[in-house]
Amino acid sequence: MFGKKFVTERLIIREYKNKDLQGFLNVVRQPEIYATTYGIPKNYTMYMAKYWFRMIKKNMHEGTAYEFAVLLRDSKKYIGNVGLINITNEHNHADISYYIDREYMNMGYASEAAREMLRYGFGTYGYNKISGVCMSCNPASRRVMEKIGMSYEGTLRQELFKDGTYYDIDRLSILKSEYYKT
Repeated sequence: MFGKKFVTERLIIREYKNKDLQGFLNVVRQPEIYATTYGIPKNYTMYMAKYWFRMIKKNMHEGTAYEFAVLLRDSKKYIGNVGLINITNEHNHADISYYIDREYMNMGYASEAAREMLRYGFGTYGYNKISGVCMSCNPASRRVMEKIGMSYEGTLRQELFKDGTYYDIDRLSILKSEYYKT
């Protein structure tokens, strides 16, 4: 598993390396990333980043999550993250997760990376279902999931409490049988 790397038309998706720390911090500290995600804390520190890097390696080793750095293929610049998280092997299920640097949003990079994660999850691990969630106020993230073939399952009302406000969360998914039909 370790050393895993995917190459798409415009991206390199690979396991995190310590040299990615600063690029990672530059992206997760962006207000746009914080505002549209619920798993990334405000005021991300280098200490937190180093801890998270250790956690993703541990999670990969244990098979509970696979998160990867997303880099531009031509320049090798770090622009985001994509992964399969919340893996439940007994149910053959995983959730997809992603974010992209604000400078590269709305260019199709999130969809390209997410499409590769579907291929990886269904092809390598044989998951039966891959789901995704996004804040209902983040239509761009929902569009990414729809572009890769996911269907809307429902809205979890006031599921997230962030910065003094309750937010609804939309849930989408795709089944292995649906993935292989397309």
